[in-house]
Amino acid sequence: MNITSVRNGFTVAIAATFTLGTLSLHAEESYPSKTIQIVVPVNPGGDTDLNARVLGNHLEEELDASLAIVNVGGGGGSIGMRRVKDAEPDGHSVLFFHGEGMVPQLAGLVDFGLADFQMVAVAILDDTTVLATHKNAPYTDMDSLVDYATENPNTVEFGMMTGGYPHLVGVGLEDALDIDLTMVDIGGNAAKIVALRGGHTDLINVQYSLVEDYFESGEFINLGLLSQERNPYFEDVPTTAEQGYPVEFNKFFYFAMPKDTPESIVEKFSAAVERVVNSPEYQEEAAEYYLTPNYLGPEDATEYVEQQYQGLQQYQELFLNTN
Repeated sequence: MNITSVRNGFTVAIAATFTLGTLSLHAEESYPSKTIQIVVPVNPGGDTDLNARVLGNHLEEELDASLAIVNVGGGGGSIGMRRVKDAEPDGHSVLFFHGEGMVPQLAGLVDFGLADFQMVAVAILDDTTVLATHKNAPYTDMDSLVDYATENPNTVEFGMMTGGYPHLVGVGLEDALDIDLTMVDIGGNAAKIVALRGGHTDLINVQYSLVEDYFESGEFINLGLLSQERNPYFEDVPTTAEQGYPVEFNKFFYFAMPKDTPESIVEKFSAAVERVVNSPEYQEEAAEYYLTPNYLGPEDATEYVEQQYQGLQQYQELFLNTN
């Protein structure tokens, strides 16, 4: 090999590296350069879908870009999650989900979790999870539910989604209340509400705003808010804790991207989320659904998710025993 050939080879390599670096930098500076797909890993109609669409409307203005809400249901959210995890890390595929994203891994259904994503932001805290039954149920509060379920083990059907957040709530209730429920795989909130209205299941966890009208009409019975303290948006609803059953299940909603997404893109999207969450217009809209806008940036969101996962690990053995 002569010296000229080696020199030419280095020149080509340096030029190629410089070109790729320039293209990458340009892509980051021009982000977003096309429609951003917000992947919601559940079917349309529930609170996750609703929250994604409300936030998405505001984010379009902040990012000056088109956002498309893409529902990819199934697998307790794991199918949609995997789609984002394996996507090109260019900021145009974004996951919007809540704590349910930690459950499939806990349940042993998948080999990945939120640690395999780049957290972008936490946007919402949701302390509105209630326990609901239908009007013909032989129980109307937590005491009568526990008494009935104790005397009739495996009779009360709990509507849930295998490997999802409702599954977590179900096994958590069994453990905390020392009762045996029959877990029935129905799907997400929209499907559970339909099933409860039709008498095809006996008990569901659901967000208060989604079934408020059914409580007011008497079609559903609210057994209690699954929290330690009453929600100031609906202070007349007692908690399960004040009834003697300190069971707490809250949600947090977040955005996440593929692991190797450039920091500048993550920060740009996260900053847009922060502006939306802090805007009076969005806060007013969120209040209609009794939600608490709460922004956490990439580092704080990552730490928060890790803490939440550690807290949920107490249920892992219960999950594995029910699968």
